[in-house]
Amino acid sequence: MGCDDYAGVLATSKAAKRDLSEVLSALEFFDSSCLDLVEQQLGYMSPLEERYNFYVLLETSGSNGEHDEEKLGAFLEGTMEEGSVVDGVIAQDASQGAAIWQLRETIAEALKKAGAVYKYDVSIPVPVLYDLVEDMRARMKHAGEVSVLGYGHLGDGNLHLNVSAPEYSAELLGRIEPFIYEWTSEQQGSISAEHGLGLMKANCIHYSKSKEAVDMMHAIKGVFDPTGIMNPYKTLPAPTLEQ
Repeated sequence: MGCDDYAGVLATSKAAKRDLSEVLSALEFFDSSCLDLVEQQLGYMSPLEERYNFYVLLETSGSNGEHDEEKLGAFLEGTMEEGSVVDGVIAQDASQGAAIWQLRETIAEALKKAGAVYKYDVSIPVPVLYDLVEDMRARMKHAGEVSVLGYGHLGDGNLHLNVSAPEYSAELLGRIEPFIYEWTSEQQGSISAEHGLGLMKANCIHYSKSKEAVDMMHAIKGVFDPTGIMNPYKTLPAPTLEQ
């Protein structure tokens, strides 16, 4: 489905949860920059003739295909009448469905082919989810040939923010961090969502968790892993002398 603005994306998401709740299995979005990149780098094409600022992809997984198709048709018609969706298409078979999913699932591959990419996986309240992309674009306004792309999972407020550039640089990284972590913290979000903190973000956990929470996590880990050999250096920062 194509939407003119993020308000349309939000309205579409709300309608999907309301009207398709018992069969809804996926609710994704990506912006026009993501689609442009996939088309340029990989040659996959949108099934919609016109270009839109945002795209919403949803999938149903009910036990009755005819029932799902009927509900999807009514949903698409309703959202277009309301104005949140400008145009949309429903896959008629598994092959068409796979082709639509390809536009969303190959964004990471297209980014890799385009050059250097700084990848972030954050969780933010859905109403302000895309504000981070716009604010990051403002920060990159005078950074040269840099693109900021946003896509992710509307159902759980998970944004994949990517900064694409010809090459990596300390100056560019300095524009991104710690701004992205501070911004997310101000919105009561999490600096890492589905992919976890890992090695690179362990020392940034304080943007999402209080000192008391981190101390408790250290204490629990100490009970089960007193010598620190289980998955070392990940998720938690190095303990201080006080700990």
